[in-house]
Amino acid sequence: QNQQDVDRLRLVLHKLFSIFDVDGNGVVDFAEIASGLSVLCSGDRHTKASAAFALYDYNGDGFISLSEMERYLTSVFKVMYETQANVRSQLGGLEPEELAEATAEQIFIEADLNGDGQLSLDEFTRWYSQETTTRAITEAVPSLITMEEMRNVTMLH
Repeated sequence: QNQQDVDRLRLVLHKLFSIFDVDGNGVVDFAEIASGLSVLCSGDRHTKASAAFALYDYNGDGFISLSEMERYLTSVFKVMYETQANVRSQLGGLEPEELAEATAEQIFIEADLNGDGQLSLDEFTRWYSQETTTRAITEAVPSLITMEEMRNVTMLH
């Protein structure tokens, strides 16, 4: 490797670290790296659902709370904004936190079948596996993006 390659690698690694460190505290925690990888990687719907549940359930209690959903989605949207050039404009310039809050609330309306304010693995998997999985997201920002566009943006297809 020459110095130019090393410099390029350092630049890429610095950029990746900056993208993954969504709260800007100089540390990439598990939620940040997991959300970043979930945006950058793909897999079948069942694998994504199981992995996503584990990532959203930040405290490991077997349920996803609204705040856990918002935290995770904020990280996902921040990574998407940094890695996919047109996403912010496609979403009407909303801040990641605003989009995450609205999205999480709509997801809970649709997915919390027993109304207990948290999502079990079963509730999450049922919601995640539906053809209308992104319906909640598109209802959160109905005039800004179509369901198909959100599926493409979030890679939930």
